[in-house]
Amino acid sequence: MSKPYSDPILQKYIDLIKANCGDFKAFYQGEPVRIPNSSLPALLISKRQTQVGPLSNAEDGHQMGITITVIVDVRKDLSTEESIPAVTNGVATLYDIMEGRNEDYTLKDGSILDILRTNLLVDDVHQLRTDLDSVTRVDYGTTLRDRPAGEWYIEASVDFVCTFVQVR
Repeated sequence: MSKPYSDPILQKYIDLIKANCGDFKAFYQGEPVRIPNSSLPALLISKRQTQVGPLSNAEDGHQMGITITVIVDVRKDLSTEESIPAVTNGVATLYDIMEGRNEDYTLKDGSILDILRTNLLVDDVHQLRTDLDSVTRVDYGTTLRDRPAGEWYIEASVDFVCTFVQVR
């Protein structure tokens, strides 16, 4: 049996996040059906779409829509205390990982949004870069998986576009 395909562009983003954020126990390319609780927090990276068009007589420009999904187990954050902060602890952890902010509203170093916005050139050899001309969107309202009984996780995703040039 052959080794499953690993996309080199998605791997570049995984490597970038690993180098700048130590919060994850597991990284996946694509959307696994089931993730063990012991692998949380986990980061999933998937392609949404790819558009290719000519840049010159010899080069194509590629624009790839990518989604990064972060899944966290909130059991350690839950409390029997009935105060508002105790109830929202799990989502606060997710907010911090995705787009934690300092008191002056700047993104915290190591948050996913900060990593994407400050490391624009991901691979200079192939001109792989995060496209700042397109909107980067963080979504906390989508849960891709059904939550099986006994599993306490929440997730958020960030959608962005990367670009690179390929010689034909």
